[in-house]
Amino acid sequence: MTDSMILPRLKLTSMVLLLLLSATIFAADPPAAVGPSYVDLEPAFTLNYGDPRRSRYLQASITLRVRDSAAALEVTAHSDAIRHLIIMLFSRQPEEKVRSSAGRDEILEQALRELQDLMVKETGKTLIDRVLFTAFILQS
Repeated sequence: MTDSMILPRLKLTSMVLLLLLSATIFAADPPAAVGPSYVDLEPAFTLNYGDPRRSRYLQASITLRVRDSAAALEVTAHSDAIRHLIIMLFSRQPEEKVRSSAGRDEILEQALRELQDLMVKETGKTLIDRVLFTAFILQS
């Protein structure tokens, strides 16, 4: 083979290898969403609680911990249903439960169960791992 024949073949081989390599890179799955993500339910909840004959208010900022960023997107898509569920849950709580630390922990556990049930109904997956208060203020 002469030098004039080798150079075009080398260029062609290099181009084919580059094409194969780029096809492999672009065909790979996108990187998986890793680690827990957090979804802040904004704005904060301002609700009345306890005995309906007396006005008592609470303001709570709530954050949901989800499996990953993909779950965060799915949960965010259902934020109106999530907010409704939380409002209804708090509105039926007795004053004693809302005012005690142990009672608030029970409310968080109940909220987690109910939100997971909602997510299973809506998406087929639980998605939410934990419900957290990031602020909690009571006014009697």
